[in-house]
Amino acid sequence: MNKRNDLTDGRSDKETMLDEIRYLAGHVCNQSVTPAETQRLEALLLGNAEAQRCYQEYMLVHAELYWLNDSVLDAHSGSESATSIPLTEHQNRWTGNLGWIAGLAMTLVLGITAGNFFASGKPGDAPGSDLLVHSDESENPALGKLETKPEVARVTGLLNCRWQTDLDGNNPIVPIGFGSSLVANQKLHLLDGVAEITFASGARMILQAPAEVEISSGEESILHLGRLTATCPPGAEGFRINTEGLELIDLGTEFGVLADSNGNTEVHVFQGLVEGRFREAVDGAIRTMQWTTNQTVRFDREKSEVQPLDKSSSQFVRSLSSSLGPVSGMLAGEDFDYPLGRWGGQNGGFGWGGPWEDIYIEQDDTMTNAIVPGSLRFGIMSSSGNHAALTGDFNRIRRNLSTSISGVFDTAGFVEDQDGARLIGRSGTTLYISFLQQIDRLDQAFYGFELNRGDGNRNRVVCIGHGAARSWNVDQSPNREAGETGWAVTSEFNGNNNLLLELGNLGPETTDVTLLVAKISFGDNNRDIIEVFKNPTSLWDESQCHPDVVGEGNFAFDRIGFANFIGDKIFEVDNIRIGTTFSGVTRPFLRQEPALEHTRQDVSAE
Repeated sequence: MNKRNDLTDGRSDKETMLDEIRYLAGHVCNQSVTPAETQRLEALLLGNAEAQRCYQEYMLVHAELYWLNDSVLDAHSGSESATSIPLTEHQNRWTGNLGWIAGLAMTLVLGITAGNFFASGKPGDAPGSDLLVHSDESENPALGKLETKPEVARVTGLLNCRWQTDLDGNNPIVPIGFGSSLVANQKLHLLDGVAEITFASGARMILQAPAEVEISSGEESILHLGRLTATCPPGAEGFRINTEGLELIDLGTEFGVLADSNGNTEVHVFQGLVEGRFREAVDGAIRTMQWTTNQTVRFDREKSEVQPLDKSSSQFVRSLSSSLGPVSGMLAGEDFDYPLGRWGGQNGGFGWGGPWEDIYIEQDDTMTNAIVPGSLRFGIMSSSGNHAALTGDFNRIRRNLSTSISGVFDTAGFVEDQDGARLIGRSGTTLYISFLQQIDRLDQAFYGFELNRGDGNRNRVVCIGHGAARSWNVDQSPNREAGETGWAVTSEFNGNNNLLLELGNLGPETTDVTLLVAKISFGDNNRDIIEVFKNPTSLWDESQCHPDVVGEGNFAFDRIGFANFIGDKIFEVDNIRIGTTFSGVTRPFLRQEPALEHTRQDVSAE
């Protein structure tokens, strides 16, 4: 928001004064007015009829907006808490001079603020221009019926958390649960447990109790007390953590911060580079320092000095995910937590039998199968690391799963011999596979997620994608002249006479991030059933979900791949999960269902 001295350029004194009235009135409405601003407002209003009229009009508009949304009576019922508004100690000096209309407006405004109505205002805004967003009281009872502040962060992980629900003894905050939205300037006081918060910028913060933090914006937080870890993926550089007297700026890193009750700060850099800024005690000059991987320093607030520390960083929780390996129904996972650049050759995650291998690369350009910044996000689902993209029009990449003797899938009882190969597909077992995908353009020929048994097109047992050729030439190349599918689930391996087996259609394509879950029930005599769920209604309860496609065939496989051919679309993927339960591949490592239920993605063409 602009400062007062920014309002005078090219405007008359009267216009500047009225803009300042609206500016200060906006702060009154959103409960952010300071004592100095209250005194300034009082000085402008006393004895100035035009200023009073401007203030009345502004307040009456907001009062009327609140009245039209049937919340005035509820607001009056909370009038006792109106004394918590910062300007209350000043209101009797000047509200009495505004007449009964202004008095009514102020009464309603006090009720509005008591009911947690947040109005957004800045100089020059037309009265009534605030965006009113309805919210469900059953979801956010402390917000009342109106909420105008946009989400800047979200709670994406909880572990035995207990929150203080009344920060100042007067105004309760919104109850915090998994999936809860966080807005600008929201204060959090974690009494017990560990919580993960993901910001709009892509930065992720893990808060350890006891801790007090203020979510300033999607790019900044203030740590008043306690311990946190900040992870800033590429693209989120510049994320800030402020403590008493010290500003920390991420330059592409992961670091821990500890703030004590005396205003002192410890900074532990786990990886990357962090910049710190503080004011010198002697001359008041701003000093800037940088710390890099494995450095630990202590900032003394009273002396404004920084000293190196020889201290373990093990006291910081750096992830709410369990250690890598099969857990909670998970047998294999891939979050693409790799450096930006080449995808082929990367060998992270768990449950795999080797690294990703480039099968086709457009014009030998290794960067068309690439690791790109940030993570795909579907509803409340989020993951660490980056994600992968196929950007060329002649690209395929695959990776073997661990099907060796005593490997992950063998130990779990999924591996059997078929045609001389060790494949995942033992009769009587059920396997779930999930992944996130997004394309940026529609109706552009072939792309897909592939399950293979060995290499080669005819060994593709399942493809979840768009534009698969309906028949094949003698040399096993696609016969495009015979036509192509839409967005569908298909199988080359189960087709006869070089014809594609079409298992079912997924409906119109979408450029939204899409969650796809495949359930394969392996049966006797290699007669297996596959069910594919597109954007399932629940991430917790399979019984609430209905498959978009159901098909039969032999679906035993030993590797996973992605392909993108023809056109100039970009095919992005993330968050691959393979496990023994539905919820194990849709919400790994999360302890409880969020308070706000997951809702289906809006796909207008459906």
